[in-house]
Amino acid sequence: MEMMKQKQSRELLVFISCFFVVWSTRAICLYSIDQSIASDSVRTIYSNLIKFLLWVLPAFGFAHWVRKASPLAYLGFSKLPPIRQWGLYLAAMGLFFGLVISFETFSGHKTLSVTESTSSITVSGFLFHFLSPLIEETLFRGLFMQEFLQLLPGWKANIVTSLLFAGIHLPFWLWHDGLTQAVIANTLGVFIFSLLAGWLYQRSHSIWPPTLAHIFNNFISTLLIVPTA
Repeated sequence: MEMMKQKQSRELLVFISCFFVVWSTRAICLYSIDQSIASDSVRTIYSNLIKFLLWVLPAFGFAHWVRKASPLAYLGFSKLPPIRQWGLYLAAMGLFFGLVISFETFSGHKTLSVTESTSSITVSGFLFHFLSPLIEETLFRGLFMQEFLQLLPGWKANIVTSLLFAGIHLPFWLWHDGLTQAVIANTLGVFIFSLLAGWLYQRSHSIWPPTLAHIFNNFISTLLIVPTA
């Protein structure tokens, strides 16, 4: 049993290391391709296509070839929590995002702008609000979180996954913006949100509750703006 866990740990470590190297290279060295695309819609489609190829397909491949399992079942796509459990998940999301909005309103001097919700009507908005959350949750909760749950206690698995989730955003942010207060705040915010998403996955073993929370998170991040004078 111990040897099996060590083998599983090595396989996961190799996968994560390769993923971070590939994605960091894309975020740092190859993002100029995105910037060269004039159309916002085409640029967003291209970016999400690359993300799908580098995040989702490897997750499906790892589940199929390394774990010898059905990817849809292994990654939590085929399990839909019972309706009675959704009340708890929605309450947790409501409490979390209520605290986020309160904090950003009183400490960040931001306000909710309903007019910003129209951004979701565009192609770019749809991909950002709906597709990108599913892509990210497929890899980080569907694969990484459930892999760590087999190796670590639940709270440790959630912390490690959340550190990785925050860490994967850093190469792009640090390369393009440097180590600023905004980058530090965004990293902390991503980490804290990831703890919620991990808890939802741990309770449900389904990709759908954390994906829904991620969709809400993206919407709220769009609606919270600093008012102009």
